[in-house]
Amino acid sequence: MNFRIVRLTFLVVIVLLLPVLCIAQNYFNKELYALRITDPPKIDGVLDEKAWSAVECVATNFIQRSPKPGTPASQKTEVKILYDNVSVYVGATLYDVSKDSILKEFTRRDDFGYADAFTVYFDTYDDDLNAFEFSVSAAGVQVDTRRTPVGDDRSWNAGWLSAVTIDERNWYVEMEIPFSALRFPKTPIQYWGLNFNRKIRRKNESDYWNEINPQKNGFINQFGRLSGILNVKSPVRLSVSPYISSYYNRYSGDAETPAYAGNRIKGGMDLRYGINDAFTLDMILVPDFGQVISDNKVLNLSPFEVQYNENRQFFKEGTELFDKGGYFYSRRIGGKPLHYNDVDDLINEKDEIISNPTESSLINATKISGRTRGGLGIGVLNAITSATYATVRDEAGETYELQTSPFSNYNVLALDQNLKNNSFVSLVNTSVIRKGEDYDANLTAGSAKFQLLRNQYTLNARGAVSQQYGIEGDNLFGYMTSISFAKTAGNFRSYLSYYMENDTYDPNDLGFIRGNNEVRTSGGIGYNIYQPFWKLLSFSSDLRLNYRRLYKPSTYTGTEIEAEVEGTFKNFFYLFLGMESSPTKMYDYFEPRVAGRYFVRDKYNQWRMYIHTDNRNRLALGSYIVYRNYDVRSRENISLGLNPRFRVNNRLSFSGSINFSNARNNVGFTDKTDEVITFGLRNIQTVNNIFNTKFTFNNKMDLSFRMRHYWSEADYKDYFTLGEEGDLLDSDYNENADRNYNAFNIDMVYTYTFAPASEISVVWKNSVNSDEDFLRENYFKNVDQVLNSPQQNSISIRLLYFLDYSMLTKKLKQNASEEKLYTTL
Repeated sequence: MNFRIVRLTFLVVIVLLLPVLCIAQNYFNKELYALRITDPPKIDGVLDEKAWSAVECVATNFIQRSPKPGTPASQKTEVKILYDNVSVYVGATLYDVSKDSILKEFTRRDDFGYADAFTVYFDTYDDDLNAFEFSVSAAGVQVDTRRTPVGDDRSWNAGWLSAVTIDERNWYVEMEIPFSALRFPKTPIQYWGLNFNRKIRRKNESDYWNEINPQKNGFINQFGRLSGILNVKSPVRLSVSPYISSYYNRYSGDAETPAYAGNRIKGGMDLRYGINDAFTLDMILVPDFGQVISDNKVLNLSPFEVQYNENRQFFKEGTELFDKGGYFYSRRIGGKPLHYNDVDDLINEKDEIISNPTESSLINATKISGRTRGGLGIGVLNAITSATYATVRDEAGETYELQTSPFSNYNVLALDQNLKNNSFVSLVNTSVIRKGEDYDANLTAGSAKFQLLRNQYTLNARGAVSQQYGIEGDNLFGYMTSISFAKTAGNFRSYLSYYMENDTYDPNDLGFIRGNNEVRTSGGIGYNIYQPFWKLLSFSSDLRLNYRRLYKPSTYTGTEIEAEVEGTFKNFFYLFLGMESSPTKMYDYFEPRVAGRYFVRDKYNQWRMYIHTDNRNRLALGSYIVYRNYDVRSRENISLGLNPRFRVNNRLSFSGSINFSNARNNVGFTDKTDEVITFGLRNIQTVNNIFNTKFTFNNKMDLSFRMRHYWSEADYKDYFTLGEEGDLLDSDYNENADRNYNAFNIDMVYTYTFAPASEISVVWKNSVNSDEDFLRENYFKNVDQVLNSPQQNSISIRLLYFLDYSMLTKKLKQNASEEKLYTTL
């Protein structure tokens, strides 16, 4: 048999059947065929090249996900895919009724704003768990995201090209996504999960090529398939992002700390290198995080640490492997020094603290991550911080230093194996190794998720052991475990879970928990309606029961019952109603801050309501009210909030939030001396206001302004001694525990993206933090005091340039080809 004739016949049959198969895929199996080309199209938003005309396999017949799931899209969409040895190209024609109907608010990168948008998703390993997402709004703004089982990573930025054009009725998108921006298996034939999404904002409509059914569990597992990509190799994935920053810092000074001003210049580089087709090395050399947004600091009267968001790009991007199970809290790296709070106890009474840095200095950080063809994800992260010192002046005027944190090495190892049916098992190990006498720490944890009975049910299991070495000559060992089983598809949903952590479990050297020594059992049921009915577009309800005990000693601590309903009306008005109740007294073993002691809290009832108007309007409002009352007369909490947003035009918008809360006759920990624990009766009043405005010049240049003022005061009325039975007894405590805390921040940012993933940014940051032990007469006098307090100002300019080896090589080849053609002519 002549195999060449057989192969030729087979190819002819495929070519002849290709139009039929492409028509069929839009109604049945949703498989799209990519066409290989040798002459790439110009990315200008005009689909006039011959390559686009040659494509016979077109993705169309989109299906609504909202507002009417399962129905045909209101407007036609057509998408084609090309590829060559360097990139994959996406061309989309988005039909509409008029160019005036196409909404196109200009925003900064990674923000759709109020604009129509088109998105392509690639599940390059076809594992139903991970995907690359590339989006372009009708204003030409790019958004790229990594979708993972632990959440969406919008901080991930890739270097890719896109262009948008709009004619009298329709709009068009062209994308070039280089293979260097993707990871895919080393096989001659590629099969990728694929989906497209179109957002029609004036209708609040979201359409997908392959239907996304809200009654099914999961998102990526509902993709179609991309075939036809043959014999492509992962290119040399090398990109560097050198930066240079210049800072000017000024502190206005006060009676204790003199004013100062200074400037500095920093330079460094981010490097990304593809070790092979699957694994990537990321390094940050001489990091600079001076331009990240300010933390939302608060007055913390609770026994638990405040958890802040990660705003540093390196630790936000591509850390999904390390965060499996929630054991990695990246803010520990370069965070508060280990002995920051011990300085007062280590110095003499007449010594004065000159400086006590709140952050350790990060020297460098490295991560290696990727996933093999067999679905095994491997991640390694290492970071090093230098020793940190507090500066103290003694009674004689001499200064000396106290080490608040030693030289430290942070490590994370993650292994994650994908399984069938959108399931996985993973193993994570974290360790902190400190130089000198300070203790070291280690945590090993496993997580598993199994999708059962055609993705209708989900079984989750977690377990971890923590170890701390060298604490007072001993080793501390702890453990936790949790398991849950849930029905996660269909209209009716339910779950049952169990969580336990023993009294010595402590992952907080590189993880985060608020408190250990807890056992929680919870369950819930819910019913969701996804299709429009009556006056509603969608509706959901939940009923939950939480039962809590202490691990050691095994004793009851509390029960909560929660009920919630929410719905979106056909005019896109959103309403949420919730109720929470504690039918029994609660036994709080955390508030006293002494092991074995507890405080008896009263039963309570709480009601919540959230409302949001149609976000299609130029003026949109969100508001909420939360009210809680206790068995004890006159003890109550109320919180109110208003979140307005006003879109002036496609370039200028304003938004903000106004939040007020008042806890009347609140009772909580105040002080402890020896065996005496003092509680205080207090009124806690908090105002938190945020104002945002942004002006976008075009899809490459924008200016944003954010101002936040947080004010909280605790006005103590009386003091008590905590009794052995958790009750409150008379006290002769006569100290002043009043608190008046203010945090005022301004973050103003100008950004110009002059090339893919390359930008110039200018940032002005202003901050005021004050913590007083006396109260102001009213809010406005407090604001006046804040504005006249010592201020920290910083102005910085940063230039970041992204260099991608494969795109640079392609550009050089194109230039050489054009030069050769010009010479020939």
